[in-house]
Formats: sequence, structure tokens, C-alpha cells
Amino acid sequence: MKDIAAKEKQQGALPKRWALIASWFLWYCRNYVAKNFHALRISKTGLPADPGEGPLVFLLNHPSWWDPITGILLSKIFTTRVPYCPIDSRGLGKYKFFSWIGLYSVEMGTTKGAIGFFKTTFYILNQPGTMVWITGQGQFSDARERPVKIRPGLGHLARKLVGGHVIPVAIEYPFWNERYPEALVRFGAPIPLGKGKDNTVEEWTGIFESALEQNMNALSLEALARDPALFETHIKGRAGVGGVYDFWRRLKSWARGKPFDPEHGFTNEGPKE
Repeated sequence: MKDIAAKEKQQGALPKRWALIASWFLWYCRNYVAKNFHALRISKTGLPADPGEGPLVFLLNHPSWWDPITGILLSKIFTTRVPYCPIDSRGLGKYKFFSWIGLYSVEMGTTKGAIGFFKTTFYILNQPGTMVWITGQGQFSDARERPVKIRPGLGHLARKLVGGHVIPVAIEYPFWNERYPEALVRFGAPIPLGKGKDNTVEEWTGIFESALEQNMNALSLEALARDPALFETHIKGRAGVGGVYDFWRRLKSWARGKPFDPEHGFTNEGPKE
């Protein structure tokens, strides 16, 4: 038994992921987002594509504390793969529960941490039916910050991987016409890795930075348009102002014999009452 355990440790092992707890947490996240956002929307110009078999990495920008939860909800779209995600060891120390649902610790800013990230992530990606979600900037960065810079870890991975894809994912959380913000997402075109050694680490890092920045720019323009028709609603959240204002609007709708619509935005006929 000791020989088997030593062999497994040498070869690597998948981070812990308890399916029942992961399913419960997905349900919790869905309800949590619905209570705190007007909607989680995915751009129609950047809907997720099936990249086929092979290693699969989703590269996200990192504008907010909400990003891991957003990633967990988006990962459900890819039902044939099991999601994993690196997390700062300090964050995992505060939220140890995450270690039960496929998040694995990375010691940020150290050589030891970089080696650990590489070994664990490389092992995960070489197991069939997996995917890894990475906030490549490594720290919170405003969605408007340019140029977009990511850490070189993904470039090192790309050099070693054979086949597979990296998909850039842009995220923003703007306020539109409601009390609650929007969670907006846009998937970029999959970047094929081919034979990773065809490019240097610096070249791969530049490719990923450029693709993520272009995707973020496209999402930014759609966010500025403030038009829900540009997006597919993945999760419908809360609307209305609440309190006395919505109570008055509800009374007016009742007096006119109309159903009450809590949306505070605009229609083609003008502002909603």
C-alpha cells in the first residue's frame, strides 16, 4: 500500500472534488447570483463553442471577487467536462471549503508556487474529461485596464501541452437601468495549441494577452450599448427598486388592472412606470 501511495504522489493526483458538495454549491451560487444581480448574460456574438477533445483552459480577466462564482456557473455549460481552478493559497486558507469542490492551492509570487501550479495544472489537463478555469491576471484588475497583462504560467503550460485549446473569457459587472448590476460574459474564439513548442513562453503569453484584450474590448462595447437583446440571459435575477417606490408602482398597476412589472428600465414606448 505504501508503494502505491508513493507512486500516486510521484505521478500526481486530481484535486479533491466531491460531486455532491459541488452540485450543492452550484445550486447555492446560482441562487446567490440571482439575489445580487439583475441577470447573468452571455454575449450572442461570443457564445461558447465546443472545442472538441484535448486539454481545455478558460482564461478569464479578473475584475471582481465574483469571478470564481461566475466561472463555476459558466462551467456548467460544458457538461462533459469536470472543472478545476487554481486559487491563491491565502484565499484557500480563508475559504477551506473550496478545496472540496476542485479548487487547488497556488502559492502566488514564489518559484515554489509557480512550479506547483505548473505540475498540478499540467497533470489535470492531461486527464480526459477535465477543464481548468484560470484568472490569468493573478490579481484584481479593472475591466478597462490596458494593456492586458497575464502571468507567464499559462505560456509555460502551452509549451508543454500537445493539442487542446485556450478560450479567452471576458467578464464585466456594469450597472444599467436597474438597482442591481448586470454580470456580462463573452467567450472568445478557441485558440488551438497544436504543438506547444512551436512558440516560446513569451510568444504564447502575448497571444493569450492579445486574445483576452480583444475579447474584453468587444464586451466593453456591448456593455456600453446597454441592450439586453445583445445577450442571452443565463440566469434571471432581481429587478425593481423595492420599498415605498415599488409599493406605489404596484398600487398604480393594480388600479389600472395591469400586472405589475418590477423592471425599472425602458421600453419602446418610453420609460416604465
